[in-house]
Amino acid sequence: MKRIVMFSGGVETLTYFSKEMAKEFEKKGYAVFFYDLKSEKRDGRRLRKFIRTGDTVMITFNFQGLEKEPGVYREREGYVWDEYRIPCYNIAADHPYYYHDRLRDLPKRYYHISIDRLQEEYFKTYYPEYESLGFLPLAGTKHIGQTEGERTTEVLLTGNYTSPSFCEPYINGINEEYAKFYRGIIQELIEKPGQTVEAVAKRHCERELGKVAFDDLRLVFHRMIFIDLYVRNYFRGEVVKTLAEAGISVDVIGKGWEELECGGKENLHIHPQTDSETCLKELGKAKLSINVMPWFKDGAHDRVFNSILNGAFCLSDTSKYLCGELKEGEGVSYYDLQHLEELPGKVTELLQKNEQLQELVAKGEKKVLEKHTWKQRAETLERWILEKEKRRK
Repeated sequence: MKRIVMFSGGVETLTYFSKEMAKEFEKKGYAVFFYDLKSEKRDGRRLRKFIRTGDTVMITFNFQGLEKEPGVYREREGYVWDEYRIPCYNIAADHPYYYHDRLRDLPKRYYHISIDRLQEEYFKTYYPEYESLGFLPLAGTKHIGQTEGERTTEVLLTGNYTSPSFCEPYINGINEEYAKFYRGIIQELIEKPGQTVEAVAKRHCERELGKVAFDDLRLVFHRMIFIDLYVRNYFRGEVVKTLAEAGISVDVIGKGWEELECGGKENLHIHPQTDSETCLKELGKAKLSINVMPWFKDGAHDRVFNSILNGAFCLSDTSKYLCGELKEGEGVSYYDLQHLEELPGKVTELLQKNEQLQELVAKGEKKVLEKHTWKQRAETLERWILEKEKRRK
């Protein structure tokens, strides 16, 4: 391959990830064409001029370019990717159950990439009709021009918040029996948060209904995505609330934080949602960065790597993969979602360390730079693609 098609104009973070990877591909001599999802009529024509059969691949996040967008899909002809026999490599940045409706009628040369090993296992189990290419976790970026100055922000969390009350209509939408069933799953996940949503949901389904047919089960999981949203936002809110109510100053960047019911609101400093670049800059001013996993139990969030690369010591809940990659003290300290009462003491202790804190960040930074930037992810993806091409020939 010599040519790569990627996407911009959709979700800002996904465009940012794509552009970070594109920089690495271009350094290796690849021509990268960015298809702008906001200018489909113009870019549909430009795309056809760019692509060359046998010499072009498409790399995307979250099915961008695979949703029958007018510029890449025509009702009679189908996808431009099939017309020109272009392999499509899709990095799914959310759990497959979010994409049930999209995981059908995809191009013939579709390859699925997971950012969590348990999500990869789920995809292989429930969507065997497609090829799973592998596990490729999210990565971090060091802000260009980042200088070491005084860190004026005590604790920072970058990310949106949705009140769990948003999910109430979905919980109560059918009848009381269903509501009780859904609440039982939610309660178990809150009490034992080390489990995946699908593992708990399947167990509850089989207890109530007996053996559930394969196709029915994956549709059931898709219809329960509100449970995933509920529990991840429940804990995100609880983490911030626990710190603010303990008198710790917390800055949050993102939508929805005004809805958080919290004592100690005077300790909560809300900043509007912004772009990835600005978040990296703000991490460069923070002493501590808080991460609450989006229910990745065997993967990693870019927030952890971004924090360390920009000099902020990260506090995170655990995942099997992340704990294997970064040991306690290597730019990160792990807290337990079941024991959030311990978190304020941990934060207070870390804030008192100052110089030692930066030494710990430096330890983590060395490891992240070696293994967890978009440069390494681009190199892995390039290797996989070249191996696929070799086997096709």
